[in-house]
Amino acid sequence: MRFISQSSKFGNAAVCTQALLIYAWLTNLQGTDSYDSVYILCAVVGLFCLCRNFRHRAVPGPRTRIGLGLLAGVFSLAVVMANYALFLPVRALESWFNAGLCLLGGYCLGYHILLCGVTALPLAPAEDPACRQHPGRVFWGCFAAVSTVYLLYLFFAAYPGYLSTDSINSLRQIESGEYVNSNPFWYTMVIRACLQAGMALFGEINAAVAVYSTVQILFLAACFAYSLVTLYQMGIGRWWIAAVFGIYAFLPYHLAYSVTMWKDIPFSACVLLWTASLYRIFMGIGRCRRRDYIVFALGGLGVCLMRTNGWFAFLTAGVILWLPLRKRFPDVLKIMGVLVLVCWILINPVQWVLDVEQTDFVEGLALPFQQVARVVWQERPISEADTRMLEEVFHLDRVSELYQPEIVDPIKFEAVRSDGRAHLKENLWDYFCLWLRLGLQYPGDYFQAWVELTKGFWNGGYAFWIYFAWTWPESSGIGGFELDNPVKDGFDALFRYLEKPAVFQPLFSIGLHTWLVVSCCFICAAGKRREGLMMVLVLVILAGLWVGTPVYAEYRYAYPMFTTYPLILLATVFQPGLKKPPCRDSLEEVYDPKR
Repeated sequence: MRFISQSSKFGNAAVCTQALLIYAWLTNLQGTDSYDSVYILCAVVGLFCLCRNFRHRAVPGPRTRIGLGLLAGVFSLAVVMANYALFLPVRALESWFNAGLCLLGGYCLGYHILLCGVTALPLAPAEDPACRQHPGRVFWGCFAAVSTVYLLYLFFAAYPGYLSTDSINSLRQIESGEYVNSNPFWYTMVIRACLQAGMALFGEINAAVAVYSTVQILFLAACFAYSLVTLYQMGIGRWWIAAVFGIYAFLPYHLAYSVTMWKDIPFSACVLLWTASLYRIFMGIGRCRRRDYIVFALGGLGVCLMRTNGWFAFLTAGVILWLPLRKRFPDVLKIMGVLVLVCWILINPVQWVLDVEQTDFVEGLALPFQQVARVVWQERPISEADTRMLEEVFHLDRVSELYQPEIVDPIKFEAVRSDGRAHLKENLWDYFCLWLRLGLQYPGDYFQAWVELTKGFWNGGYAFWIYFAWTWPESSGIGGFELDNPVKDGFDALFRYLEKPAVFQPLFSIGLHTWLVVSCCFICAAGKRREGLMMVLVLVILAGLWVGTPVYAEYRYAYPMFTTYPLILLATVFQPGLKKPPCRDSLEEVYDPKR
């Protein structure tokens, strides 16, 4: 069946058939452990796009059609894989039939949503960017407003800020002077500088922690204001800008994260800085190009130093961007090359001189640990030689007790022997071969382990904790408000309430926002628009989660996407300088916005 055909062949029967397939897709997902509201929203949007494509007789060119088909197929397959439990037992004919219907329906849904985006976008902004003459006022106004909201939340409901085990670990390193790069060393130095300033000014640990929270609030507000002023200078309508401001200022995860001592928060803010400045450079937004290059460099520096995998993500993004940027934007590549070199020196030789203990590379083997643990948990037959090798690393008798499909930490921290990591490191090739042998023997177990451990980052949405809204009593005298603080109780109740109603679930869905960002990148690529290049770093970070996350739906790991998606979405929908939407009769022609 051809899902998009010429107007003479595209009849009501095809539309009805595809609508029924989308309905079958939705009904087959009943009983999912994901958010039902996300699937319902996708189905409604898909039906709307189906009708719109039929009405406008949308006909993509051959290469665009191939891309549409591939991405729609990936989307459909991802949903079925994440919900594989709904299509068991595998040998049942009914299961195959339902899975086939779900695959076809998901394909129709993804195809028509993407096709609608490719053919309908970009749109002209509400105003000519030249009419926006007051970027300074907008920046400082947004900065002041967001900062005020966050500071009020800090001092009335979250004082002195939220700390977790990672935060306490950094504080203990600062106290002892013995540093480990499990929390990035340079991030720990930022905490140390804030605490020293707070102790010098106030002489009290709670006030010192509040100084760090205040610095993080001001930095986060500045990054959000930079994104908002970019939208303003693009000519985006004021109601859209107001909506983005509301997202940044009032959504619960932005409020809670602004006062949480996690490396992921400044890291995500730096990702937004890098993305927004790169977009401004590409599109020539603003009069001061030098300032955007400086912000671009600062954002890249933070990306490399604020998270242990940030340097690798930045390097990967640079390799991907090298080909499209080497001629038109060589300065961008030069800055990225210098940053990669400087940050490598700061992360390796400098930390070696400062006697900073590096993170064990075994920490990055979360997925292989989980896959092997699932084979053991399922009590599959394993040869005596392989069993002896596994016993050198694991307490095999505890694996079945500790294994949890959606988190690897119990296996990594409790089932691994005290000397197992060193033994694994010394015999890495042998254990790689063992991992490969078990995967060839039990591919189904490996597949299920990967799905259960990563599905939160590429499918729907899941009810998993988002905020860490308290200080730990072990934290060297640090303590927040008493438990009967009515303002804090009110905010906590509001946060919990907003997560429960189905109408709000899409706002908190990691998978839905992942689909949104991937779709925006494809729409820009199909139109041969430079905007797609600014999404590379976010996609690289997401791809890292698809293969190496220790928790299936850890919200803070995906927080870079939540800081950047408003800019990414509006930059895809609207294009500065565009007077009217381009003709889309043939999507193979190159559209030049300057023409």
